[in-house]
Amino acid sequence: MLIGIDGNEANINNRVGVGQYAFNLLKNIYLLDKKNQYIIYLKNPPLSDLPKERENWHYKVFGPQKLWTKIALPIHLFTQKETLDLFYSPSHYSPEFSPCPTIPTIHDLGYLQFQSQFTKKDLYQLINWTKKSIKKAKHIITVSNFSKTEIEKTYKINPKKITIAYNGVDNPPEISLNNQTKILKKFNLNSKKYYLYLGTLKPNKNIPFLISAFARYLSETKQNSKLVIAGKKGWLFNEIFETVKKEGVEQNIIFTDFIDEFEKWTLYNNAQALIMPSFYEGFGIPVIEAMKLNTPVISSNIAPLKEVIENNGLYFNPKKQNELVEQLINFEKLDNGRIKEMVNKAKDRADLFTWSNTAKSVIAVFESFKK
Repeated sequence: MLIGIDGNEANINNRVGVGQYAFNLLKNIYLLDKKNQYIIYLKNPPLSDLPKERENWHYKVFGPQKLWTKIALPIHLFTQKETLDLFYSPSHYSPEFSPCPTIPTIHDLGYLQFQSQFTKKDLYQLINWTKKSIKKAKHIITVSNFSKTEIEKTYKINPKKITIAYNGVDNPPEISLNNQTKILKKFNLNSKKYYLYLGTLKPNKNIPFLISAFARYLSETKQNSKLVIAGKKGWLFNEIFETVKKEGVEQNIIFTDFIDEFEKWTLYNNAQALIMPSFYEGFGIPVIEAMKLNTPVISSNIAPLKEVIENNGLYFNPKKQNELVEQLINFEKLDNGRIKEMVNKAKDRADLFTWSNTAKSVIAVFESFKK
């Protein structure tokens, strides 16, 4: 088979979210599939860490960049000499027109429920471009049973047309204690003396709620714990910084901005627990990453996170600050034996989610198109 892939989400620096998904998926398809032929379509030359070209793996770079998916890509697909068997997009956006069947990955439909949390331009694109991609797709890939159910109900799609390919997590790199100490010192942290939030700073992550709840926890317990908020700024994030000032917890909240892989895994490894306060997710990669390192997880009780964590964490209602405060207090009362039991089971669960398994699921969908 000759398979086309939109590689642009993978071809960026500082990958998070869909970028992280696309990059790891490409890397693992490359490792697993030497039988099918692949053309990766890009609007910029491939970055050095993308898979190298070989007999069954090639890149095509072209413009113009503006409205690339709408104009440049469809024109290229119709005029190139190669005839694709299918075209896959790791994001919501398939080419506007295509001479072959298309398959997008629809990660979640949060933009429909929380429209006020997006700019008008982004919201218009998410609603309209995603709908077009779904309606014309020959098959759809998504990242959780929760997202699959939402797609079925919202767009009246036959469930047989949707395949779940769960997100994966890489194995943590080896980081010496000396280097971990340097990283902690960079952020003015001590091991096991802070809680961690990790993710992009954007509305669905519920970070102002987390800050206010953490301030209540500090007030009620007279603790001097720190909360590390690690991740780059997304959009509509001003309320986050305003909440820190309003609650008067500037000394207890640490913002890291974007962190590299070594910093990320060091922060996970040395945190008391990861707090995941989101009121909407399609999957929730940070909880798996934390579980992989035996770091306890305190999570909002939304369906997609419970689907991933199962009974291996502590839960709270993401609209009730008192529940998070109570869980923080409860967590600190747990004895070492109970914590060890919880994180060991969580580690076993986390080990099921690998990018290799994600790629195998996606390749199986490709193979189903064989004539």
